[in-house]
Amino acid sequence: MKAKESFLYFSADSGLIKHWAKALGPSSTQRGTALPLLSGITKDTSVVWVDLALPNLPDWSDPAWRHVLQELQIRVVAASSSPSDDEGMAALDAGCAAYCHAFSDAVTLRRVREVVEAGNVWIGRNLMNRLLKSTARVGYSLAEKESDWGKDLTTRELEIANLAANGASNLAIANQCQITERTVKAHLSAVFEKLNVTDRLQLALRVHGIH
Repeated sequence: MKAKESFLYFSADSGLIKHWAKALGPSSTQRGTALPLLSGITKDTSVVWVDLALPNLPDWSDPAWRHVLQELQIRVVAASSSPSDDEGMAALDAGCAAYCHAFSDAVTLRRVREVVEAGNVWIGRNLMNRLLKSTARVGYSLAEKESDWGKDLTTRELEIANLAANGASNLAIANQCQITERTVKAHLSAVFEKLNVTDRLQLALRVHGIH
């Protein structure tokens, strides 16, 4: 019986394949035109790393992607050698589990793998900040907002939660509140626990009344 292949690399760049293999370990390498590759993915595959520079890669709206992302429920890591926020948003909107720089260092690639294999979504810091700011704008446009989300927070926790939910970094929060980054992290951990959220994006959704 053939062993289950947990992940695949899709790229026509042999250098990139070697980079991924060195950081994450070897896997079945498939190259060529994208459509036959995508149609050949089976339910035995759990994670697919896709080089967005792959020739003839179909648009995210193509049925081939729907088959992979929705029908087979395979987690796709979209990797770009020239990442941009717009490209990242398109990949995440399509259902990808991660968007990252194709040639990220080994430590980052392993973190991406850990997050994706745990069933979560990986996005870079810049894109995260954009999502947080977009979430804030949407929240302010709602007719009604959940007004008591912070009722169990202290005054300082409430201040930090609002700043984080609007895209402020830990350093920016520390400077504005005149505390250390370590203290900011401690407050955010308490906020996450009290609000039963796991990350800043979920925090932003809660703060801005988006469900």
